[in-house]
Amino acid sequence: MAIGETTVTVVGNISSDVVVKDTHSGSVAGFWLRSNERRYDKESGEWCNGRSLAVRVSCWRRLAENVRDSLGKGDPVVVSGRLYTTEFVTDGQSRTVTELDAQAVGPNLSWCTSSVRRHSRGRNTPEAGHSAGDTAEPVVAAASAA
Repeated sequence: MAIGETTVTVVGNISSDVVVKDTHSGSVAGFWLRSNERRYDKESGEWCNGRSLAVRVSCWRRLAENVRDSLGKGDPVVVSGRLYTTEFVTDGQSRTVTELDAQAVGPNLSWCTSSVRRHSRGRNTPEAGHSAGDTAEPVVAAASAA
């Protein structure tokens, strides 16, 4: 981690399609993540929406491919990575977008279930915690609403 880097974890839902592009640096997957505060209103006796956060998430290389194969719009997720803002001008107007360069992405198991399979690392040696008879398969972990 670099000095001055802002690392955060955001819990929310994928609010767009996961789009994967190939670049000279490898695959990159992008999606919008929305996190909504829920609070109980004592006066009305109901739960209501509070503040919200929308952040553009970028995932690189193997993480990009695993996100593409495992998650989609509407899925509850936990994303951890480096937070930053990007400023740009569109139609003469200054804009700012909050972005999250993901280091880890996973389904939020408070709201769904998931089946996990580990990637092969191209070696014939057992990975820590696995016996020699275990097989490592590509990750295809689909989140399903509980």
